[in-house]
Amino acid sequence: MIWSILAFLTLLAGLFVIYPLLRKAPRVQSEEGQQANIVLFREQLSELDRQLADGEMDEQQYRELVAEQKRLLLADESDLPVMESTRSRGAWLLMAGLLLVPLLAFSLYHQLGASEDALISELMEKRLVNRDSEADAQIRQQLQQRIAGRLQNHPDNVYYLVMLARMLLEDGEFLQSSATYQRAVRIAPEDADLQAEYAQAAYFASGNRFSPEADSALERALALDPNNLTALGLKGIRAFESGDYLVAITSWQNALQAIHPSTPQAESLKAGIERAREQMGDSMPSLRVSVSLAPELTADSGQVIYVFAREWQGSPMPLAVARLQVADLPTTVVLDDSMAMPNGKLLSSADRVEVVARISSTGSVAPSAGDLEGASEALSMKKQGLAATIVIDRKL
Repeated sequence: MIWSILAFLTLLAGLFVIYPLLRKAPRVQSEEGQQANIVLFREQLSELDRQLADGEMDEQQYRELVAEQKRLLLADESDLPVMESTRSRGAWLLMAGLLLVPLLAFSLYHQLGASEDALISELMEKRLVNRDSEADAQIRQQLQQRIAGRLQNHPDNVYYLVMLARMLLEDGEFLQSSATYQRAVRIAPEDADLQAEYAQAAYFASGNRFSPEADSALERALALDPNNLTALGLKGIRAFESGDYLVAITSWQNALQAIHPSTPQAESLKAGIERAREQMGDSMPSLRVSVSLAPELTADSGQVIYVFAREWQGSPMPLAVARLQVADLPTTVVLDDSMAMPNGKLLSSADRVEVVARISSTGSVAPSAGDLEGASEALSMKKQGLAATIVIDRKL
């Protein structure tokens, strides 16, 4: 496809240049030049006639000057075809250059490997179109072979290394994928996404265990970007496997806040959080909150809802926060210590709390005019199986 586009553009550019050159050159300028020379010659001849009549020169001088003017006139006329011939030669040289330059460019294009990049790009486009078809396997194989070949000449190309590593991961070739990611992170060690993907591949390559390589890459990714989704997911898995369920819940809750709640990834995170809560049993105090919107009020389905608990008649700083959308209503959420604010107090540290559900008109957790809100009465955190029902029924 890209070759067709390049050929078309070259042809189009060539037509703009060649067309004026192939047109027969107009002779208007040459004829005008001849006429101008003749007029000038006649004026000069008239002046010589006057000077001869006035006695300003003799007959011999007159004849010599007339002969000189005739010679100059003939010389000017003979120069015109020479200029036309020079222009013709220049045109053909330009045409030859126009033909040779694209050929030379295409030759260099092949030698430098850019044509291979174009083929890889075409295969990637084909794969997007045919991802769910029978042709996908063949396209993927061709793409993988092309990328591997490109990396033989350019082993430090991070872009192709990551592409190859991801394809190997899709194929279940975890050891090869991990090794390819390792090559990439050596070249770009400050890329949080790359470190997180390497940690994931190393985890699978070790039989779904956190090897030293996976642990190291995960810690590096979190240090570079504490909110990296892949890293947070892996951190939750590692904590769950080691029995640290609170860290697992906290990690997955943080990841959940950054993605749309109706995506498959969000559903997986929610399921993981529920499993972690089941494992914890009653060891972590929690508060189950049912939230609904009063029928007389309306809000856009995409508006954000913050459900949070705060100290009763105390600090307005939330102890635990859940983020939802109006489209989720009515719904039930569970607030616990895993949903605490960074460096904030824990829900379990409070004696009595108030639960607030607020539909934000600005997207911010801070209240503003136009927000819709509902709140509970004071709730004692010392009770087991604590639950609250909130109806969002007033406008701020």
